[in-house]
Amino acid sequence: MKINLDEIIDPMQGRVVITPDSRGQAHAHFDLQGLPRIDGMLVGKSALEALKMTEHLCGICPVAHHLAGIRALDALSSNSEISQVAELTRRLLHYGSVVETHSLRFLRQDRDSGVTLKKVSKQMLVAAGSPGHFPVTAVPGGVRNLPNIEDLIKLQEELPAALASAEKLCELAFNQQSHTEVSSQFAGADLALINEDANPDIFGNRVRAARAGSIWKEFDFEEWNQQVAEENPGEPAPRPYLSAWGPVQGRYRVGPVAQLSVGVLPSELASTAQEHWLAGSRDAASARVIITLHVLEKTVELISELLRLLELGELEGCPPQEQVRFQEGVATGLVDGPRGLLAHTYRSDSQGIITAATILTPTAQNEPWLADLLTQAIGRDDTGRQAALEQSIREADPCLPLSSAPEGQMGLRVDTQH
Repeated sequence: MKINLDEIIDPMQGRVVITPDSRGQAHAHFDLQGLPRIDGMLVGKSALEALKMTEHLCGICPVAHHLAGIRALDALSSNSEISQVAELTRRLLHYGSVVETHSLRFLRQDRDSGVTLKKVSKQMLVAAGSPGHFPVTAVPGGVRNLPNIEDLIKLQEELPAALASAEKLCELAFNQQSHTEVSSQFAGADLALINEDANPDIFGNRVRAARAGSIWKEFDFEEWNQQVAEENPGEPAPRPYLSAWGPVQGRYRVGPVAQLSVGVLPSELASTAQEHWLAGSRDAASARVIITLHVLEKTVELISELLRLLELGELEGCPPQEQVRFQEGVATGLVDGPRGLLAHTYRSDSQGIITAATILTPTAQNEPWLADLLTQAIGRDDTGRQAALEQSIREADPCLPLSSAPEGQMGLRVDTQH
């Protein structure tokens, strides 16, 4: 089962609503009312049925949903210990999806580089066991199949060219920073994943919240529902916030900008580019390129380790699925996808039936940040207003096709309410 957004809304159109506050000052927000909450579709399904559904919940970010869902199911199963080779295979799948998603944006900057990255991302997904658009790699306790050594060697040979393309795109992005119409400054916090070494990691196992570059808090996945609350639970625009700071001060954002704002990337080329970015405009377009460069650097290390393990005979992919048992409880699975943190929280009974589910998407989490950007944009004069509105949407990157529309072709409707 999948959601076809174009059956619900026009994927190339969006609605910006302007409303005055009590002092008559105009504020803008992006209307998410046409986007359905998909949480309820999982309720009443068995854990394995839910897994199959997460593979098709979203046609734009299918891998992120697949992996966030499987991480929640892992925590609810009796086989929560994942072998190293299976964990690396899942990570390769995630890396491939991030490179693929970002590569489509790079085609406008430099077509050849974008095509190179798109091709290598496909090889990454194939090597991770998901050759089609929708992922089929992960199962509770591991992965369906281990990578093919020949696929890994072929990918290894292509990575140097991909790294060179990413470096070129970084340089181009930095040269274009001065042409942005909006500012990425944000008064709220940045949320992103980190690993056991406390380094930023888009497939990490802990959450870090930072504000103005200073770390505020770090917490484990099981604390998610204590640390993050929704002002409007169940709504398309739930307005999540950090519980300790409340609905106003606790606003936060996720995504590539946040991923570069919570700590130094543990890869040589990307960390150098990150330093340049931090000293500059800190825009999302450049952040996407730097994260892509970082992911490719880490993929070089990952492939070498996978090959070593496979050649040593480390062939434990997953336990037999008929042996997997689920327990009663609540668990949250998180991944830091192309657009930022995606959270799947499931409540399961003792038979492994999902009795409650909450999915918090990057689009929902970034809606307050996008509102800030749009409010800046409506203050521009008529000649620059449309461009500023479009750039605001590209900056926060809601999970809609219109985010990738060519300049001047984003179908925006602006409504003013009194």
